[in-house]
Amino acid sequence: MNMDKQCTDDGKNTLKRILELSFRISVYAPPIKPFLRFSKHADTLYKGKTNSYKHFFWDFDDALQGVLLGMAHTVATPAEIAEACIERWKINLAKIYQRSKRQLEELRKNGEVPQFRYTPRDEFIFSRVEPGSRLLYAGCGTGTQCLGWAQRGYEVIGIDTDEQLVGIANERAEYLKLPFQAVCMDAHNIGFSSGSFDGFLLEFYGFQPSPVQALALQRGLASAMNDNGKGFIVATRKKYASFWNGMSNLGYPESMIHWLTNQRRLDHYFSQMDACEEKLCFGLYIRSHTVDSLSRELGGVFDVQECMYEEHDQRYLISVVKRKDRFSDSPSTSENDNSEDWTKQEYLQREGPSIEDVLYEIHAICDLLELHKERVERFFLNGEVSGGKTPLSMVDTDLPRFIELLEHTYGMRPFRS
Repeated sequence: MNMDKQCTDDGKNTLKRILELSFRISVYAPPIKPFLRFSKHADTLYKGKTNSYKHFFWDFDDALQGVLLGMAHTVATPAEIAEACIERWKINLAKIYQRSKRQLEELRKNGEVPQFRYTPRDEFIFSRVEPGSRLLYAGCGTGTQCLGWAQRGYEVIGIDTDEQLVGIANERAEYLKLPFQAVCMDAHNIGFSSGSFDGFLLEFYGFQPSPVQALALQRGLASAMNDNGKGFIVATRKKYASFWNGMSNLGYPESMIHWLTNQRRLDHYFSQMDACEEKLCFGLYIRSHTVDSLSRELGGVFDVQECMYEEHDQRYLISVVKRKDRFSDSPSTSENDNSEDWTKQEYLQREGPSIEDVLYEIHAICDLLELHKERVERFFLNGEVSGGKTPLSMVDTDLPRFIELLEHTYGMRPFRS
């Protein structure tokens, strides 16, 4: 067997494990965070400790995602990380496909037409793009938002890398007789002719693990848009790029979600609130942005007309852009910006525990997270909270063991830059 190929396969398998652990942390971390912050087991956890230590435990999910990202950079190239994230994204969306398929079957069975809801972001775009315009939606999924736009009077083309989602999106468009078509296409390699669209929406900017890929994405979108078109680019903020916001999709009991969402404001308490940085979340690479960093990064290819934090959903910021006559051949940076070197060499581990050892430790942490999540869930399902009790009064918890594992992992941090 070719040893180079064997090494490549080992690296890809390790990368898949890293992304799976990232997904598990995102799903199972929220229920234990209040315990780690406020239960009696954590009374001495933050007293007299360094800010680095406090930050690691206070936002342990964010810290562990950083360790995992460091390992991902060590075993794979940015292109390999991007490819693995595409496959991870398909795994994450499997439930959405099944749900959309069932919904379409019900609509057909009952002869119903769904009522589309328009978000403040939709209205923001509608106010800047005339009805009848031809719009490109990058990352259309099952086409729900695109179909809403089409019903509003726009001609919409959606692209996505998942064939199943594209298929169900086209079935929905055919049933509803709306001017929308979904195409299986990677947004990083757009195949439409130049000037085909009056505008576009991209809601996953920052999911590109290298500046080369980010620039290719920008250039492809700019080329597809005509001279008078407007593009809308959405990126994630660090302050709100936490794992609390997606809990409504995790199947937690409503009372449990209510208890946990109150914790959201405490995230990043010991760290910089907003910054441009890379992380993993739900097994996907994400580079969070500020208004300044996003404007600067887009400025080589686009004329940035507006860039702001969204008022209705503070997890995101949105930029309104027009294409420039001539595109830059390199990402736009400033003297103090490190964006030209996102995968810095500090991520490379030269001494200390092996990647396998760290993965084993984080796997054990994830097992405890899942077990704890199930216990907290039972607490709320049994209605114990209605008796005046709080989950923090639970006796049946592995928090001491969890803290021990985190302390061990804290000492294995050379994978974090």
